[in-house]
Amino acid sequence: RGLAGEDTPATTTTTTSNTNTAIAAEDGIKPPEQQPVAGSMGATLWSLLSSKLGGDVLMAGISLPSWLYEPLSILQRQAEMVEYGEVLTKASLSADPVERLAYTAGFAVSGYSATQRYKPNFNPLLGETFEYVDNRCNTRFFAEQVSHHPPISALHVTNEDNWVFFQNSSPTTKFLGNCLDLDTKGNSHVIFPKWGDHYSYTNPQCTRIHNIIFGTMWIEHFGTLSIKSMDGELSCTINFRKSGLFQGTQFKVEGFIEDRTGKKLVKLEGRWDEGLEGKWLEDTATVKKGETRTLWVIAKDTFLHDEYNFTQYTKSLNDFDSELKKIVLPTDSRRRLDRQYLEQNDTDIATYWKKIIEDKQRQDRKNRSKQWEPIWFKKDENSDMWTYNGGYWEQREEKLQLLREGKDVSKLLRPPQVIGLACDFTSYEATNDDVNTDQDNATDTATDTTTFTTTDSDHKDDTDTETELEGWSETKLLNQQEQPQNDVIVEQVETLTEVVEVVV
Repeated sequence: RGLAGEDTPATTTTTTSNTNTAIAAEDGIKPPEQQPVAGSMGATLWSLLSSKLGGDVLMAGISLPSWLYEPLSILQRQAEMVEYGEVLTKASLSADPVERLAYTAGFAVSGYSATQRYKPNFNPLLGETFEYVDNRCNTRFFAEQVSHHPPISALHVTNEDNWVFFQNSSPTTKFLGNCLDLDTKGNSHVIFPKWGDHYSYTNPQCTRIHNIIFGTMWIEHFGTLSIKSMDGELSCTINFRKSGLFQGTQFKVEGFIEDRTGKKLVKLEGRWDEGLEGKWLEDTATVKKGETRTLWVIAKDTFLHDEYNFTQYTKSLNDFDSELKKIVLPTDSRRRLDRQYLEQNDTDIATYWKKIIEDKQRQDRKNRSKQWEPIWFKKDENSDMWTYNGGYWEQREEKLQLLREGKDVSKLLRPPQVIGLACDFTSYEATNDDVNTDQDNATDTATDTTTFTTTDSDHKDDTDTETELEGWSETKLLNQQEQPQNDVIVEQVETLTEVVEVVV
């Protein structure tokens, strides 16, 4: 049960009919392994990744078929970190610096509640962006992919004058056979302008996805999340417990808030999939010793239990009505055709566009004569952080006002640096109209001729060495798997037809 007293959704398993397996997973016991099914996600991943054992699959440049993904870009996935931004708003209203840090800790842990899904997300293209306005609390999120090799995403989030959150993420992976380790290498900052507070924190060292080839997939985070105030007065350490075979520690987090001398002020306990509580060990400015605060708790009935197990918030990241289409950048993740077709469950056309977009990005890199310069973020030489330049939201407001007045907006939020590049998703629209005109032909192309490319990112001349992986469309896999049974059915139908003809 969660901190709210409600049963939490069974998120440690994906698809299983074995009740004992689900119970074992909830108790922190690793579920029994199962053999991969031909044509399944596990079997496909093994075929594509087996040669990368011990390596970083992100840097290997392996292009997976679209049906293995969920319809989100990694930039959209990062927006899930601020789903519980109201926790920081609550922190900004407190006059107690210890209480502010405690709620900041709750916010930091809350970002992991959205990691209970296992499908990968589309890798952002260089220059790709994503914006999101959370109207529940007037939080504004903006992110840009500032580097492709190595992959670096920069994001900036504001909530009126209450708080600022910004982060750089440069993930690396390690494929270990039946599990995958992910280190997000996140460098995060939270600022409360009213109080002059500035906190920085790093993520736990490892996220491990178990049983990606065979067995029931489950995920855990382990390591230390460390939050420090820039003035050195307060610090917070949260330990994400590593699960054992029979310890029942899966998902648990615990830690302390300490002052400059190392004196423990608040004890923190909870689960990253449920919530975090703080118990005060000493009197502070507004909280007495022995008092308890719920610092964050997951929303009730948050999961939709749909195909992707999205939350209501996650689903809203793909909202893209006609008005929003007139406003956002041509590089916005919602404009990606591979993502859009996957959202519509058309995996063959999604794969078709995924390959076109990836090929275009490779061509862009070969044609580029100088190093790419991000548009909305700049590198701080002192901190080595990519920080927000400013100007996006101001242009957005101006564009929105001009649209209401029926005036020309062609020069707003249309950076000339990206026009015609792979990340200019509006440049594919004319071709997409042609594809829609003859969708059957496009489906045949995606099913029969689409190839997936493995690139050698360590190649000295920075060119791609390509290995073609033929025919990994969902349609073809299912057809191969069902072919023997189909032959039997055909024979049975032919025999039955002959019998009917004799009777007649």
